[in-house]
Amino acid sequence: MLGATLAGGGRLTRAECLAALRAAGLDTDGQRGYHLLWYASHRGITCIAPHVGTEQTFVLLDEWAPGQHSPERDEALAMLAHRYVRGHGPVTRHELARWSGLTVTDATRAVTLAGDLLAPVEVDGEPAVVDAALLDAPRAPVDDVHTLPGFDEYLLGFKVRSLMLDPAHAAAVVPGNNGMFRSTVVRGGRVAGTWTRTIGARAVNVTVHQLVPFDAALRTRVDAALTGYARFLGLGLRHSW
Repeated sequence: MLGATLAGGGRLTRAECLAALRAAGLDTDGQRGYHLLWYASHRGITCIAPHVGTEQTFVLLDEWAPGQHSPERDEALAMLAHRYVRGHGPVTRHELARWSGLTVTDATRAVTLAGDLLAPVEVDGEPAVVDAALLDAPRAPVDDVHTLPGFDEYLLGFKVRSLMLDPAHAAAVVPGNNGMFRSTVVRGGRVAGTWTRTIGARAVNVTVHQLVPFDAALRTRVDAALTGYARFLGLGLRHSW
């Protein structure tokens, strides 16, 4: 029904979609409307388009992204393995299984099917894989600085986080080990601190907690990253160390 309503380049807000469902005789009370919209997107009928103001909008997937390719299972497994490893590697097949919801058997098969796109490596004595293209990339020291949000994929994408986070600092990033991650300062791929923020009317107030000592140069770079965040919010920046 939503497909017919949106056909021909139509675009509706969430409220308009719910109104269309009700006009077709469907009950949208409670959570029914939300689940009907989810189901339409899950089945590949609709997809989310850019907001109109603060309102979410929906369009037809086939019109918004025509010419889609629907891979067979083995092709899909290989594609998933390659894309995950390219974004997260080096990783083990167990990390792929955990992240994707695949069984370890299917994750192992996925890595095998990816073939030469992935290359075997060893990390802390455990076999892992990386994107093979990285082996030919220029090797230069990594010293970038990022101020990441609490639920960033950089940490959440893994069960074993020792490459990015010193185990001694784990409790500072996930207090109580309850799944609630603090925002992090990452330098050269390693978590160097955490940060918290309170958004006010005119400024965002940020407090940085150092997990390793920050020299003057690192403070300047963290300042620059947080200034960019404040600019994104359209606010001034106040912070303390």
